[in-house]
Parts: sequence; C-alpha cells; structure tokens
Amino acid sequence: MINKVFAGSLAVVVAALLWSLDGTFLRPNLYALPSTLVVFLEHLLGFIVLAPLLIYFRGQLKNITKKQWLTIFWVALFGGALGTTFITKALFLTGFKDISVVILLQKFQPIFAIFLAAIILHERFPRRFYFYALIAIIGGYFTTFRDPFTIASLPQATMIIAGFSLAAAFSWGSSTTFGKYSLKNINYGLLAALRFGFTVLIMIVPALYFYASAIPTATGKIWLTLIVIVFTSGAAGMWLYYYGLKKIPASIATLCELSWPLSAVVFDYFLNHNILSASQIAGALLLLLSVYEATALNRSRTISGTVIQGAGAGAGLGYRTANLLPARAGGLVRGLYGCTVRFEGSVYEGLLYYGINSLTKKLCLEVHILNFTGDLCNKNITIVTDRFLRLPKKFNNPADLIAQMAVDLKRAQE
Repeated sequence: MINKVFAGSLAVVVAALLWSLDGTFLRPNLYALPSTLVVFLEHLLGFIVLAPLLIYFRGQLKNITKKQWLTIFWVALFGGALGTTFITKALFLTGFKDISVVILLQKFQPIFAIFLAAIILHERFPRRFYFYALIAIIGGYFTTFRDPFTIASLPQATMIIAGFSLAAAFSWGSSTTFGKYSLKNINYGLLAALRFGFTVLIMIVPALYFYASAIPTATGKIWLTLIVIVFTSGAAGMWLYYYGLKKIPASIATLCELSWPLSAVVFDYFLNHNILSASQIAGALLLLLSVYEATALNRSRTISGTVIQGAGAGAGLGYRTANLLPARAGGLVRGLYGCTVRFEGSVYEGLLYYGINSLTKKLCLEVHILNFTGDLCNKNITIVTDRFLRLPKKFNNPADLIAQMAVDLKRAQE
C-alpha cells in the first residue's frame, strides 16, 4: 500500500511540474491578450471541464460550513483570480525575456504558507523541519539563477514587477493554507470545481467590461494554448494539486511546490539546450535533499513488538491504548501519528503516541486502535505510521486531554 503522504507529495510535485511548463512554454503564447482576460478565459474553460464534479458531489455541499465557504472564496479570489493575474502580469511585463526576478520572489511563497498554516491550521513541527524548509528556499534560489551572485536583471527590475511577484507569492501561499482548511470534509475534486467557479464569477465583470473587445483578436493558436492549459496546468493541475493537499499538511505541500524552479531549469535544458551551471546543479541537489529531510516526519516507519501491561490511564479516559516498550520507537520523533495496526491477519486504523504521558509523567509508546475492543496484552503487533499529526502537548487535567484526543481522532480521519 502506498503511503498517503508519499502519494500526496508526489501529486503536488507533478502539479508543480505542469505549472512550470505553463510559465515557461505555454503562457508566452498568450502575450497578445490582457492578463486579466487570459485568467478569466482559462478559468472559464476550466470550470466547463470541472462543472460535472459539482453535480457528482452535490451531496457534500451541505457539509460545507460558513467558515469553509469563506475560505473557498478566499482560495478563488487569491489563488485563482488575484494570484494568477499577478503572476501573469509580472511575466507579461518582463516580456518573457528574463523572468529571474519573478521566479526569485516566488521563493517567499513557502514562508507565507508555513506562517499561516501555523496560525490557522495549528500545524506544528520539530525545529529541524523549519531548518530544512529554510534550506529548501535557499536551494530554490540557487536553482533559479545561472550566476546567483551577480544577477544582472535585478538592477533593471521595476518595482511594479517585484510588487506583482510578491503579491502572487502571498496569494498562492495563503491559498495553500486556506485550501487545506477547505478540504476538511469535502472531496478535492469538488474544491477544484468550486475554486474555478468562484474565480469565473469574480473575474467576469472586470474581464468582459474592460477587455471584451480583445476576444475577437484571439487567434487559433491562443485558443489552442488555453485548451492545453486547461488539461495540463489549469483544471487538471489543480485537481491533482488538491488531491495531494488532501493527504498532506499545507506546510509540506508548499515545500513540494518548490519543484517548480527545479523543473523549469530542467525543461530549459532539454528543450532549449541551456546547460545548467555548477551553482544550479548544487542548488537542485540542496533543494531535493532539504525537501526530503523536511518531509521525513511523514515517511512510513514500521514498529513491531509485544504489547505490555500499561497503567490503564487511557482506559480511564475512554480511550484504551496498547503499550509497547519505548525502546521500540527507534529514531521516531516524539509526537502523535496516524497509523495502521496489524495483528493476527487483521488491519486497523489507529493513533500512535510517542512521548511523555501527561497522566503518568513517563515516556511511553502507545497506540489507540479505532473500532477495536479486545485485549492485546502479550500479543505481537505491527504498527505502520502514516503521517505526523502534532508535537507532544502537556495537559494540566484529564478534561483537556480528552478534548484534545477528540480533536486528534477527527483530524486523523480527515
């Protein structure tokens, strides 16, 4: 079985590869049209493709809360309308002759996303995650530029281009965080359809009121490019992206998106025969290594052992746990994980906790198995971690612990 975090990360990386093709080879063909009109048309065509998902998943619409409707609107406004318009405008202003500054300023996107994920989604990771996240951004910088120490384009860059690029970085970074929140109880395909639908509604007035006269000037090549975008980086890319985001934390998703500058220079090498410099190769290796290390918490680990007699503290709270010797944890980082538990040919979902037990004040390695009531004492079990959920917390009373466990169970089942 493929680990859901690996599958989710891979989906986001593939989506980023498609976006790289878009900005490098497809979007330049749309240069003759106003950027606002380009964004409207690509979302209109994308919504036509995704609209059937609204019908197929219409039963889930009633599950969307008022806060989620607001976050979905935010995703459409900033991720769809504003973010795409900002980046398209920035690229158009450069004339696609030197897009280094635009790509450079996109490195701020993970900073915005991780910061907002910590505040809004309460995503917390050990310090080493943030260290490798910073290294990944640095690696992305070196990957982007052939000569990172003497960037000739920077003195010529206008404040307008820089402003549009930073605005796009914030828009997409915040969209990652709010997109993750929006996916709490709906299908990723439904979110993609809603995003495109709302974006069309947001863009229809400014696009048609100011630029409708430009539509007849669109050539067959422009329409073909728009259709290709829909089935690659547009509707298809966003469907794939939300599939991945559904499975992984927003903080990890935004790091996986850094494959965009890496893929851009690789495509440039194979299609335009531009050879990578030594610093770009080093930056690419640094980027890949740092993202690999930053996502280490969510790589599957297998723990096997014999269940030992515990203190019974979990059972007293209504959440029975099977305890293993803490030494079985190996190099596992302390915290709470989603997991599967296997024994005697059966497989169950569960929550694995490794850290100091707030009630016994002792180091423990224990797993709560969902939908299981039997006795596992002295039996051998195998635990396979799925994804990291949170760092250990201290609780002053049992009531706070019970409330947190309810939250953890809900999050694990998302």
